[in-house]
Amino acid sequence: MLTSATAAELIDALRAVIRSGRAVQHHAYQHEDLPPGAIALLSLLHRDGEQRLGRLAARLDVDPSVISRQVAPLERAGLVRRRPDPGDGRAGLLAVTEDGDRYLCAHQRRWAELVATALTDWAEEDAEALIAGLRRLTADIRAVRELADS
Repeated sequence: MLTSATAAELIDALRAVIRSGRAVQHHAYQHEDLPPGAIALLSLLHRDGEQRLGRLAARLDVDPSVISRQVAPLERAGLVRRRPDPGDGRAGLLAVTEDGDRYLCAHQRRWAELVATALTDWAEEDAEALIAGLRRLTADIRAVRELADS
């Protein structure tokens, strides 16, 4: 069982990672034409495929108006397309276009290069252990949240 002191250290370490990540992200996104939220949305659509705006909002735990604002620049840039939902004509389905795939691949390649440069002295096993730990942490936090929501 985790002690309170270790939990507090973990929280501090996560906050430091988030702060560092935001600083790097701010610098990196100065060269992007899209805000970070729009790129995160593009990435989610790319990974999970076509879906309704409302489902995206629920998955990201934000108001649908937030998703609408993030989708607008993606649609204007031709990176996402919207079509009527055949099951419900009032709703629309969002999907990544070929241009969106290319944009996202280039973006992800730049980020992967940045991370690889930052972790150049890490052994592959250390990175894999961190990935496993972060996935476990995410799943455990999600489970607690779902328990609290029910």
